[in-house]
Amino acid sequence: MTKCYLYLRTSGDDGKLKAGIPVQRDACTTYAKKAEFEIVGEFVDDGVTGTKPMYARPQGKLLIAALLADGVKTVLCYDAKRIGRTQPAFWSFAGLCRENGIALLASDGTDLLDSVQGGVNGMLAEMDRNAIVARLAAGKKVARAKDKSKRLEGRWPYGQHPSHEHDDERKIVARIEEMHAKGMNVYRIVKTLNTEGVVTRTGKKFRINIVNRILERGTTNA
Repeated sequence: MTKCYLYLRTSGDDGKLKAGIPVQRDACTTYAKKAEFEIVGEFVDDGVTGTKPMYARPQGKLLIAALLADGVKTVLCYDAKRIGRTQPAFWSFAGLCRENGIALLASDGTDLLDSVQGGVNGMLAEMDRNAIVARLAAGKKVARAKDKSKRLEGRWPYGQHPSHEHDDERKIVARIEEMHAKGMNVYRIVKTLNTEGVVTRTGKKFRINIVNRILERGTTNA
């Protein structure tokens, strides 16, 4: 029987439908039995990004060392994505295998070193990863926009919120403007409001800077 090493890997950029380690192992061992391969070693990188080349992965570098140190010349993995989710990551290991006469097979029997099939699989793996990254980025952008709109909703200037829940604020603003129009300075306005127990939206006493912002129609909450 031909001896082979098993390489299994999961990554944070696999997406929701990623094949976990047990699924990969089962598919590879099933193929190994059918192809009469003897699995003599297993290397597992769980949660290691596919953009890293094999030599930068904890178990990947051990796999390379084992391949170069003994007579095992076959590596079995679930699919091309396990080797690399970008062309450079895929071909760096594929090139090492070619140069050292090592076969690189997927669990469906695909020869990943074939000049056409390997290139196609590597390209599809990169396209798939880029699509996932783009979807995640779009999702985060939407989430940030929603969060921003929620924050802005609560930051209407005092007395200018469109909701009827803030009608009392508009009445206070109208009174402040009326007092100011009659010649009352800001200091006296603040003292009058605080003496009467009128408070800001956050339940605090009015201050000179708050009244000034209201009169200037600023954008900072009172």
